Amino acid sequence: MKLDKYITKVTAKNNKTITNNYTDATLVKQEIDSKQINSTTFVAEYTIKVTNNGNVPGYAKKIADYLPKDFQFNSELNKDWYQSGNTLYCTSLSNVAIKPGESKEVKLILVKKMNENNTGLFNNSAEIVESYNEYGLKDINSVEGNKVKGEDDMGSADLIISIKTGQIVLTAVFTVIAVTALAVISIITYRKLNGRI
Repeated sequence: MKLDKYITKVTAKNNKTITNNYTDATLVKQEIDSKQINSTTFVAEYTIKVTNNGNVPGYAKKIADYLPKDFQFNSELNKDWYQSGNTLYCTSLSNVAIKPGESKEVKLILVKKMNENNTGLFNNSAEIVESYNEYGLKDINSVEGNKVKGEDDMGSADLIISIKTGQIVLTAVFTVIAVTALAVISIITYRKLNGRI
């Protein structure tokens, strides 16, 4: 069994709500206005795709998601998931036979309340921690539940949340242009007036 993880939607909520949708994104960057940082909540939707890359039908009995720091799990938003410590678990595919070459997906929604000290890059990893097939075959290129990145039963997606810098740069550029334009107009006006005197 192979697991891939993607960010499919990020919603920023403050005095307005802005939603961005993505397709198979493993790296997403969101910017926030520094004036609204303490009143903003991000809601991130992840898609976890399990693919049977073997030769016999199999079951992803349990999937684990390793909750990133400062993210919150809400069972109301995630009916197929439950939390134990800092790990989330999903068993909704446990009785779903996944044929060779076939994929099945589950969704996970996490919430992050912002403040000036919790911006940065947030990695969210998920892993198949228990699988089954009628032949008792084991995965030949990964070990379930060992938290080793690079194995195909583990996937991750990164969300970068940063302060908007473009507004400051844009304001500075417009200020420089305006001051330069005023200076040029003043020089031209001064020369015209002096030329007439």
